[in-house]
Amino acid sequence: MLESKTELLIEYSSDCIGGEFITLGEVGDCEYENPFYLFWIKEDKYYKRKFTNCDIFKVIEMEESRFLECVRENLSLIEKSEIMPVIHKSKKTLEGGVEEETIIETELSHYCESKFIFHTKSDEIEKNIIDYYLDTKMIDENTPNDNYELNNKSILNAIFNLVRKETE
Repeated sequence: MLESKTELLIEYSSDCIGGEFITLGEVGDCEYENPFYLFWIKEDKYYKRKFTNCDIFKVIEMEESRFLECVRENLSLIEKSEIMPVIHKSKKTLEGGVEEETIIETELSHYCESKFIFHTKSDEIEKNIIDYYLDTKMIDENTPNDNYELNNKSILNAIFNLVRKETE
């Protein structure tokens, strides 16, 4: 997939599921663009290109890219990282000293998911990030999301925030 001089290629897209109904006519009439991006490093230069259902944009050479640099420096960490679901575990002791664990997990009817595919000369890594998992600190007013801090400290959250800045 990669040319000999291309060090890293990243596919990035984001799509929302379940919140908005779109007809086939709307997709064809460009009312719903559904952007898709390519980012790459070639000969120590940074590039990006946007694609939509409606248009193919010109390649942009960037002076710098914190997103691409962060990915390049952290690929092995990215490969091992996962964004964890919104969940809360609690234990209570029953009669006789037996512990019972309760797990509360949310179910989503609509959410936005970002997809990254990282291509190197020797590997391909795919990561999906559901924004709800990053944004949800509390399940309800009394129940914390046990994974909130872990998710927000993740390298995946860092690259997610960087790519959003570079696609605004």
